[in-house]
Parts: sequence; structure tokens; C-alpha cells
Amino acid sequence: MDIKKGLSYVAFGFLFTLVNFNLTLNGGTVNVMPDFVGWILFFLAFDKLGTYISDKKYMKWISLILAVVTAALWILGMAKPELDVDVFNTLAAVVSAVYMFILFGVLENIARDYKSSRTETIRMLKILNLVLYVAFMVLALAYYFVKEDALAVITAFIGITMLVAAIFTAFVLFALRKEVKEYTPEEA
Repeated sequence: MDIKKGLSYVAFGFLFTLVNFNLTLNGGTVNVMPDFVGWILFFLAFDKLGTYISDKKYMKWISLILAVVTAALWILGMAKPELDVDVFNTLAAVVSAVYMFILFGVLENIARDYKSSRTETIRMLKILNLVLYVAFMVLALAYYFVKEDALAVITAFIGITMLVAAIFTAFVLFALRKEVKEYTPEEA
């Protein structure tokens, strides 16, 4: 068990799943921060988080499956950009949202045990990120069928709020990593 390293993997993994940095070359777009790298980091974090996540072995394998699926989608996006893979992207995003909710429960326990000042913030972000994602998906789906401009505006607002929450979450994860790094066993 190496909590510090596990939290580093989680923080950087979250960054990779959060940030889409695209380069356009010869008319094609390449994401240079692909999601699958983040999922690989989550997979590696599993063993480092030890007893905090050991009762959730499915989390390790879900992250590996998502790494493979998102890698395939990334490759397809470059090799066959005309191919419609929206259904697969949506399914991966739904699984990702549930995964993050469970993972944030684990991070909340770590923060509490290490007496982090971020414990309540992580709890709030766990719920907020899930609520925002569900709201975004429902509104986007409603807009797809209804094509009402008001729904598009509300969906865009929720999307922007999701982005702000995700950036804030990344900062909180890096701050938690730093707090755990500075925590010594004598303080327990």
C-alpha cells in the first residue's frame, strides 16, 4: 500500500480523463491527452490504495476495460473519423460517472483517515459531479428529441458548470495528494 503514489495516479488520471487537448494536423484531429491514459493510471492506483479499495476489486477491472474501450475509440477517431461512435462514447461516459462516484467515496475515506481539510469538499464534489452529469445527460437527451432552444441553453450552462466543477476537483485531488504526502505516521 502506497497511498501517496495511489493518490498521484488518481490525480493525474483524473486530469487525463478531464482534459482534451486536441491538435489538428492535415485536417485530422488528434487528442494528445487521451482518456485511456487516465484509465491506465486508475488501474495502477488500485493496488496502491490498498485496504481503502480492496473490497471493490471490480473497480480495477472496470478501469482496465475503460482503458481498452477508450483506447479503441481514440484510435477509431483518428483512423475513421467519419464513423459514428457516439453510443459507445456515451456508454463509456456513463460507466465513468458511476466509477468516479465510487472512487470519490474511497478518496473521502482516505481524506478522513489522514485528517485532511478536504474531506467535506471531496464528499460534496462526489455528489455534485454525479448530479451535474446526470442533469447534463438528461437535458442533452431531451434536446436531441425536442430541439428546443431553451434546453440547449440550459444544457450548455450545465456543461460549463461541469467543466468548472471538474477543474476544481482536479485542484482538490492534487491538494489532497500534497496533504497526504506531508502527513507523517506520528500524527495519526
